[in-house]
Amino acid sequence: MARVLRDPHAYTALPIAAARATEASRHDSVVSDPLARKLLAGEHHLLTPSADLIEHMTKRALVGDELVQEAYSRGVRQVVSLGAGMDARAFRMGLFDTAFYEVDRKELFEVKEPLVADVPLQCQRRRVVAGNLGVMDLVAELERAGFDKSKPSVWLLEGLVMYLGRDDMKRLAVEIDQLAARGSSLWHDAFSETSVSSGMSFYGVNFESGFDDYNEIWQSNGFDYAETILAEGWVDRYEKVIKIKQRYKVTSAQLRGRSGCLIVRAWKSN
Repeated sequence: MARVLRDPHAYTALPIAAARATEASRHDSVVSDPLARKLLAGEHHLLTPSADLIEHMTKRALVGDELVQEAYSRGVRQVVSLGAGMDARAFRMGLFDTAFYEVDRKELFEVKEPLVADVPLQCQRRRVVAGNLGVMDLVAELERAGFDKSKPSVWLLEGLVMYLGRDDMKRLAVEIDQLAARGSSLWHDAFSETSVSSGMSFYGVNFESGFDDYNEIWQSNGFDYAETILAEGWVDRYEKVIKIKQRYKVTSAQLRGRSGCLIVRAWKSN
């Protein structure tokens, strides 16, 4: 069967949506995402993800949702999803006074937008920004879409940074610093340098990088506090949260030479 998304990077959004759809179909689901199956764009053969993939993508969804909700409780009304893929938060979180900005490749949106054209928004507005991160002028494109860099924002970089080389990662951090006002926060998943140097890929797309010093990258680009935690948390299906053990918090020195899947979070104080 011909792929609906021929761009390999864009295609990786579909198995991620499949994992969310599978999770959402459970009787004890912790992530409500009624759009996930529709966002498979007909590629239902992907609805057999491994248990490990479902668990990882469920953790990602919960961490991202938690950060958005925490920021919302502090008055933040702008959410930016970089490498948005088939993310559906603008349609499912019920943040009706919040603006959502999704940034991803043009081909991704050519498939996604017809699928959501008739779906009611659960936000104030949703703007899509097409372009390749690391190449596009993110500051100019987001401002053109209506993003207000004088107001705080929350940034979601799920499944993104491992596809960026070190120079592109540093450039992105600079751009986010220029756009993220005081009171902003962000999160992304990642892998350590040792993990990626051994060779890693997802649905045929090789990872470009893994770093041990994400804390330093964000703190050198305007964020007052950053933390890297080994992704050893577990999904609590009763409380519908991910339980992250703070004892798994690591420094760059502790990560050196060590394999690990990471949760990275950073905040700018008010």
